[in-house]
Amino acid sequence: MKNYYEEKFETLFLKFGAEIAKEKIVEDLLYKSTQPKIGLFKNKFDMFWQSNFIKLLTVDEAKSENYILALSQYIRYTITAKKVCIDFIKLDVESFILAVRYSGIILNSEHNSWNIVKEIDIDLSIHKISSFLRVVEKLQSEYVSRLEEYEVIKKELSIGQVTAMIFSSLYAYEYLIPNQDFFHYLPYQYDLNESNSAESVWKAFDHIVKTSRRNNKVLTENSLGLALKSKMMPFMIGDGLTEELIFEYETFKKLIAIRVEIQNYQRNVLESFCFNKSVNYNLKEKQLIHTNLKDKDDHWSQKHAIFLNYWFLKGSNKLMSSDYIYSIINTGENLEANAIALSKALGIKEQLSNLYGINELKINNVSLDLFDVLKTITLSQAHYLKDHIEKFLEFLNQTNDNLEALKMLMMNGMMTGQNRMPMSFAWQKDKAKKMSSWIAIGSNNEKNRMMNQILDFWSCNLYDESDDSTFMQKPFYKVDDLIFQFPWLTAFQNLNTSIVNYVRKLYKNRLELKGETDQIELNLAEKFKKAGFQVFAQYLPKNGNAGEIDLIVIYENHIIVMEIKSSYIRSSIKEIYEYRNFTLKKAAYQLTKKVEYIKYDFVQEYFEDNKDVKIHSWIVDTSLEFDHEYFNGHLKVSLDELIIALNSDSSFMQAIIEGNLEEREEITEVKCIEFIKNIENNKFWTEQLNNYEDSIEQMRAKFV
Repeated sequence: MKNYYEEKFETLFLKFGAEIAKEKIVEDLLYKSTQPKIGLFKNKFDMFWQSNFIKLLTVDEAKSENYILALSQYIRYTITAKKVCIDFIKLDVESFILAVRYSGIILNSEHNSWNIVKEIDIDLSIHKISSFLRVVEKLQSEYVSRLEEYEVIKKELSIGQVTAMIFSSLYAYEYLIPNQDFFHYLPYQYDLNESNSAESVWKAFDHIVKTSRRNNKVLTENSLGLALKSKMMPFMIGDGLTEELIFEYETFKKLIAIRVEIQNYQRNVLESFCFNKSVNYNLKEKQLIHTNLKDKDDHWSQKHAIFLNYWFLKGSNKLMSSDYIYSIINTGENLEANAIALSKALGIKEQLSNLYGINELKINNVSLDLFDVLKTITLSQAHYLKDHIEKFLEFLNQTNDNLEALKMLMMNGMMTGQNRMPMSFAWQKDKAKKMSSWIAIGSNNEKNRMMNQILDFWSCNLYDESDDSTFMQKPFYKVDDLIFQFPWLTAFQNLNTSIVNYVRKLYKNRLELKGETDQIELNLAEKFKKAGFQVFAQYLPKNGNAGEIDLIVIYENHIIVMEIKSSYIRSSIKEIYEYRNFTLKKAAYQLTKKVEYIKYDFVQEYFEDNKDVKIHSWIVDTSLEFDHEYFNGHLKVSLDELIIALNSDSSFMQAIIEGNLEEREEITEVKCIEFIKNIENNKFWTEQLNNYEDSIEQMRAKFV
């Protein structure tokens, strides 16, 4: 009995011939949304690779990206038939090796597919495969040795979660401040040529805190006070600073160093080798030799920073035209900090609404006011920047010794009745009561209840094993009823990324997601309509298999067909390349069908003279990776860029520099043909990136 792919191939063969059929059948495997019934096969990839038409593959097909990806997924799920791989190797060895890399099994030395790959190596004795396996074994052994070293140090240290938080706080003030982004040296750093990011250190803190020993008893003020007295205060005042405590803290620093090294190795070595084909390793005299054939900078960081500035400007516009400005007008020396905090909150709210269709938050059946949630964290950030970090830097200028400056900060707090310790903590009920005044509407009891819910939103319960959030998503820790917060983390955290990844990654299966996605399409449709385009949103073709078309916009003889995607902000190499290989390529696969419908059906219905019709096809996504690249002839462009262009806001950086933060009364008219040309010629990024350094310098000059 023929399986699904054999039957599908026969149909395609009769209609298009063998070459086109082989091209379309692998697209069906990789990108078709509906799943075939697999019967006795392990999965759809197993079914595909054991189909009869596989013997028709040529060398060119084996070298094609789609067939390499298809084989990589077969390997990832587990090789079920050694002959499948052997036959593929006979076509092209390099493509087989690339498929093994793309499968990601290099990240798991215990994966079942390794047994088959090693058998194949023995059976065929091909030098390229043998050399590749030696490289993989070396890479994996280096990784395992780092993991083992981490476990040895962790066992030697053996600290509880509260102590881990205390040491993390001390470390942050001693080594991460005043630096904010990258560090050329950290204590006990492995690779002295590595520039480590603050985020990588925070990630190490997060892992160590969450995997340290839990308290056997309920945490009380007395037990917390004892921990602070014995583990933190000796470093601040010198009294009680024993050799044993110094050794413990130094061991903690070693644990941070090896944890950061493990993270760097996994991302920059293993993941890069798996998913980035331009990265390669060879063994020479038992030493790994690294090469990277592609040094092209995608300018992701600069682009991301530019968009953050744009949404901050939109938030400032909203603040200036709202009643919120009156709530802070009499806050004296805190006016600027409060204005920035509210602008950030309103800007992120605008970003979530425009890019992600999110106008309200509902997490685990708890509905929260979006602005209140954002305002809580942005006002906290403003507080810690002004009252902790800036004051710490003032004292650091006086002493040039970080721990001494921290001591001065703490003593200053004691004199003013404020907590100026490197780690803040409070009972949740007390913290909620104190912060409830930040909520504008409701009775005192209602405000208190809502603030408790907001604190739950931002807090990771260290005793909840089902909570798999990261510090980026939930920056507060909760132990029993105590909430711990870290000034150095809150002060510098990228809050736009935090909330986006909270709702789009951590809670990616929310019931509200479908409605939000629909809203994204409708929001963009409305902007095109205001710009003067004829718009068809969520268009259902009358025939064929194109499926719903997210957005069609028309101006004169130009038709733009759009496939709109919305996801989260990626950090790992694995996430980035899987996004390229599957999300974007699937979007291109879907868009090709939609363009065919537009070309042969839609145009006939809506254009009397269709000879000069020009069809443009865009994959529109909230991600910046692979921006302005083409996938199967379709341009990938960011949703932010389209919104900025449709709002005629391309000169927004100059508005920030000039301090012109109020909303313009008149919107510049969008010239539709020019708009299309500018998008496809990448005019926006060419101009923004060329002016980026100069814009940043002008902005710095204003605030110095």
